[in-house]
Amino acid sequence: MRKTINGFALVEVVIVIVLLSGSLLVFLEALSQAKSLQVKSEIITIQSLLLHSKINEIRSDNYEDITQNNNYTTFSDYPSYSYLYTVSYVNDNLDIVNSATNLKRIDLNIKHNSNSYPAISESFIIANI
Repeated sequence: MRKTINGFALVEVVIVIVLLSGSLLVFLEALSQAKSLQVKSEIITIQSLLLHSKINEIRSDNYEDITQNNNYTTFSDYPSYSYLYTVSYVNDNLDIVNSATNLKRIDLNIKHNSNSYPAISESFIIANI
């Protein structure tokens, strides 16, 4: 009488290993994409918070004190981020003019210093009333 030994053949074991390693690669790729999206989301959120904070800071300044900012300036609390704003005089129709008026248009840009992420910007009008 022959004894039969139950077990797995080498081919079956190799196939299982290939399938498991393929699914592991897919899982690791998804994990990597999730991490990069998390980082991008965090950077955009911080940029947005800094943008609104800087808008409030500029609005709280005296009208005469708001002058042109020609270079990117780093935030002291967030050294990886910097801002730049341009100041233009506008008339009552919100057209940019060369002479001084009671309205200023501020174009504010916030960027991450790595330049891998797009800058966000906002334009707003302040008045000297």
